[in-house]
Amino acid sequence: MPLKCIKNGEEYFAFSVTDDATWESLRKDNKQTGCLRMPCCGSGVVLRTSKLGTRHFAHAARGECTSATETAEHLLAKMGIVRGIQDASWTALPEQIGRTASGEEWRADVLAVQGSKRVAFEVQWSRQTIDETRQRQNRYREAGVRGLWLFRQLDFPVEKDTPAFRLSFDPEAKAFTVQLASPNYNPEWSKRNDTDLWNQTIPLSRFVAGALTGRLRFAPALGQRMPLEVHTARIDCWRCKRETRIVLGLVFAASRVFPSCPDIHTSIYDMAEHLNNGVMEVMTLIPPALLRQHGIGPVKMRWSKTEGGEYLSNGCIHCDALQGRFYDHDHWYDAAKTFELEAVFKPEWGTRLHLDQEYINRWLFCDTDIEPGVTLANK
Repeated sequence: MPLKCIKNGEEYFAFSVTDDATWESLRKDNKQTGCLRMPCCGSGVVLRTSKLGTRHFAHAARGECTSATETAEHLLAKMGIVRGIQDASWTALPEQIGRTASGEEWRADVLAVQGSKRVAFEVQWSRQTIDETRQRQNRYREAGVRGLWLFRQLDFPVEKDTPAFRLSFDPEAKAFTVQLASPNYNPEWSKRNDTDLWNQTIPLSRFVAGALTGRLRFAPALGQRMPLEVHTARIDCWRCKRETRIVLGLVFAASRVFPSCPDIHTSIYDMAEHLNNGVMEVMTLIPPALLRQHGIGPVKMRWSKTEGGEYLSNGCIHCDALQGRFYDHDHWYDAAKTFELEAVFKPEWGTRLHLDQEYINRWLFCDTDIEPGVTLANK
């Protein structure tokens, strides 16, 4: 059930007809003149409306044509994609066929075009393996086309190179929504429809328009400026017995920039140990003068007799004595945000720090205006 046919040698789209009277006029004209032809085989066309109300074209006589048929849901989803593409001021071309440099054929449900940029939207209403999805994505990549996949099934890849999402249909509302995988999602075992598997739910056309205008982001926290919360706890210095504060946690508050994006939790020790020039990175983020303003001793390299070497450590604000990290866990429950500042979470930190990658490497749909980054449209 295609949205496209051939009229007078050129592509003609069902969605270009905006009212019933014009559709009926086209039907009569086609009956009298046979002006419409199927693009797959050149046979005659009949005009139809699906059970879900989508205008489309069909074979007048099937004959030997081997082109696959589509469900009414698949057809309606394609129309939702077309509307989203048009809302983004791109050109929507359904059922487009092309070839890679090596001669392999590809066929997009709907191709979005703007200048030299091309994005293929694929509705996968029937089951498809992850390996097959990646193979077809590689075919698009070879052809210079960015592919985006919308799956009815519950298992699909969550990765930057193969943008894939769940497509849900509400039969009563006759409407589609797109669901983005949450950090709890894993394609190897996520075979059930639990609500905690999905991070965001967005109407299909709005999702498509957003994907083409930079609102669909992969790992949006990487390289982004955001609030950095410095969490500390009060302790008594072992040497001078006076009260001081120690830095226990650094929280990059990504959720305050991108709602639904998890915050990134780390520590001065993890950053010093795992980052290139980690000590300098920490001391640049929270320099001694800034810490002193909040009653916190300087974070710097100090010699530890207990550990037999130097490490980046907390110190007493009064006497600068090293406050050993071995006892930090005793104070975690007393820690609270003491102050915050603005900082950039550098892209390379996402892989170097000991972080749960499922919380970092996820697609997120951002409703707010954001700085350029890894988006579908500019990847």
